[in-house]
Parts: sequence; C-alpha cells; structure tokens
Amino acid sequence: MCAAMMPFAPFLSRRIPSLVSFPSIHFPQMFDDLLLLMKGGNTVFFGELGKESVNLVNYFEGLGAEPIEYGENPAAWMLSSYAGNSAPQDVDFPEAFRQSDQYKKLQDQIEASEESPIEAKRIQYDSGFAAPFKEQVQLMNRRIVAIYKRSPAYNLTRLMIAIFYSFIIGSVFITKAYKDEQYNENDAEGVLSTIFLSLIIVGVTSITMAVPVMKKIRDVFYKHRASGMLEHNSVAWALALGETPYICLVSVLFGAIYYGTVGLFHSVKSFGLFWVFFTLNIATYSYFGQAFICLVRDIPTSMALVGALIGYNVFFSGLIVKPQYFGSVFQLGLWTAPGRFAYEGLVMSQFDGNDREIIAQTNSPFYFYLGCGAYTGDGTALPESGSCVGTFDQYVTYFFGGLFTKQNFWLDVGVLLGYMTLARALTWFSLKKFNYTNT
Repeated sequence: MCAAMMPFAPFLSRRIPSLVSFPSIHFPQMFDDLLLLMKGGNTVFFGELGKESVNLVNYFEGLGAEPIEYGENPAAWMLSSYAGNSAPQDVDFPEAFRQSDQYKKLQDQIEASEESPIEAKRIQYDSGFAAPFKEQVQLMNRRIVAIYKRSPAYNLTRLMIAIFYSFIIGSVFITKAYKDEQYNENDAEGVLSTIFLSLIIVGVTSITMAVPVMKKIRDVFYKHRASGMLEHNSVAWALALGETPYICLVSVLFGAIYYGTVGLFHSVKSFGLFWVFFTLNIATYSYFGQAFICLVRDIPTSMALVGALIGYNVFFSGLIVKPQYFGSVFQLGLWTAPGRFAYEGLVMSQFDGNDREIIAQTNSPFYFYLGCGAYTGDGTALPESGSCVGTFDQYVTYFFGGLFTKQNFWLDVGVLLGYMTLARALTWFSLKKFNYTNT
C-alpha cells in the first residue's frame, strides 16, 4: 500500500492548533510505501518506509533534520522535519530527493519495468469506463429524460405553442371546414399557405428553443468527459432518444388540432401521413439546433447558422417562389432544402386525388389551365359561359407546375431521414472532437 501526504498540518498547527491533530503513531505502519509532496506538487520522498519507518527516518536525518526522539510519532516528526520550525533552512527538499539514492533506485525500477514488463502485473481493462456502452446509453437516456422533465420552460412552452398556433392557423377555414361549400382559388391557396406556415412556425420554435437547452447539456458533458465519466457516443444516442417523445407529442397535438379545424379529415391514412411528415420536419429542425450549438462555441454564432437554415427553407420550400420558377443554379436550392421535401410530402399526401371542388376565377391562369377559356386569332381570351370548376388535385398540380408529385413520396421521406442522420452525425462528431469550455 502507498500513502500520499501534503504538508498542511504544520502550517495549520501554528495558526489554529486546537483544530489540528497529527496522524496516529501507528499510521505509518499501515503502508509499505510513502509518496510525500510539498506545495506545488514537488516530491520530497518516495519509497519504502521500512520497519517502524526506519528508511524515512534515516533519509531525513541524513538531510540534517533533528534526530527523532524515542517514542516520537514518525508522521508528526516527518512533517516537522521538512515543513515545520525544525526543518533545515538550507535544504531544497525536492532537489535533494532528485539527487538521492531513493530517486536513482526509483528510476532504475521504472526503466526495468519498461524494458521487460511483468505481464502478470499488467493492469488492463476492456474499456475506459466502468459501465458497458449499452448501460451508458440507458443511464444517459434516463438522465436526459430527467433533464427534460425538469425543464418546463422548454417542453411545456413548445407544447403550448403547438396548441396555440395549430388552432390559430387552422381556424381560418373553420367556417368552411365541414360545409359542402365549394372553395375558390384564394381558399385553396390559403390552405396551402397555412400548411407551409405550420411547418415554418413549429420548425423555427423547435430549432431556436433547442439551442440553449443543448448548450447546458453540452457544457456539463465537457466536464464529465474531462473527469473520465462519459464518452460522446452515449450522450449522442441519449439526446436523440430523449428528444423523440416530445417531437412526436408536439406533432400529434399540432396535427390533430390543425387537421380538425381546417377540415382536412378524409381518411386515417392521410392523417397518418400528415403526422409522419410533420414529425420528420420537427425532428430535422430540432436535431440541427443541437448540432449547431455543438459545432460552434456560443449561442450567437449558432443562431446565425439557425437563421441561415430557416431562410434557406423558407425561400426554397416551394411556396414563396414556386418550383417551376427556379431556373439554372437555383434548382440546386430546390433539391437540397429539407423544407421543400417536408412541404411536398405534406401537400401531396393530403391533396393527391382530392376531388373537393375549386371554382376557378374567370380569366385566371388556373381558369385557362382547366381549359375553360378559348383564344381568338389575336390572342384575346374568350371565357366560356358558366362556372369553371376543378378539383383540389388539379389545383395542386397547376400551382406547383407539376413538380410536386406523389411519385416523390419515398424521395421526400428518404431525404428528410438523411438530413436527420446528418444532424445526428454532426452532433456526434462535434461532441467527440470539440471542447468549448475550460475544464
């Protein structure tokens, strides 16, 4: 056994002697070796104590310490010999140890161990952590779930926002939702706009609220990693698993209320697909929020990345600028913005084959798209008599120039899953490689 001691007792004994008691006289006999340090971590003595501390006593007496008296406590005498009033004033104890036979003997032992190590004495572990990876993930997931439960400002707020905005956005059409009235073009465009607005509002809420919460978790992880308690793999997995129930719950609440108020109900399948794409959209935003704050040092910098992603999605999703109007290099944005695939998936899952009637406005582009007008030789339109009526399916095809199609269903799902995977990979990589706090 080896004991390590620091020279605090002599200092304290001169100032508050009533609070200090020296080690028992039997204390040195409990150990075979002693590592003795002084302020600054410099070694004063290291080696075998010997029977009744004879090696220790001989060492300090050889440096000029006052001889130990019969029956004197070796521990108390030792501390007094190099840090107390009786310590030799002209001795540099760390340097004296480096010049001693004790030090040379220690160096010889180290060199011998390195040249021909004894395999039977080699200390090996299967892992640098006490718990296996599976147990680490379980424990970290339990920890993350507890953090989320104790963060009502984060979770309750996003649930309340989902409920509030789902009703506000959906209630625009509540007067027509369950009537047999025909929609006009403005109504149809309004429904498509509310779907887009839903994706953006909930997405922005998810990503901006995830950043500060993730920063706290990230900074605590840095400290635990520095102390050898955690590794990045378990934290990365736990973050994904801990966030998932809340993402699903937000999506269910928003989808049910919005779906009911806007009057989209026509099959369980369509609602299920609405929930799938809405969940993928929220997850993409949330996971990228976690990734951004792990990639950079502080919240302001991460919020710049957040703003860039939001702007990219808003511009290239297909509503602000319709897909058919993107040309040349801008096609790259249309095919890389994750918001486009969430929006296309939602729109086509709800309106492909939807036969709800849409009344075309006379002489509008949709009016002529339906073939309701004729042209004279000079290009003048001659409208037909009576109403021009199409379906929601036809309007969606016209509105997006035929570029949003149901054939892209698996493409939409795959791209969104790919972006989610990218966000998780960025979080994993950042937790592994970066450290933005002083630990």
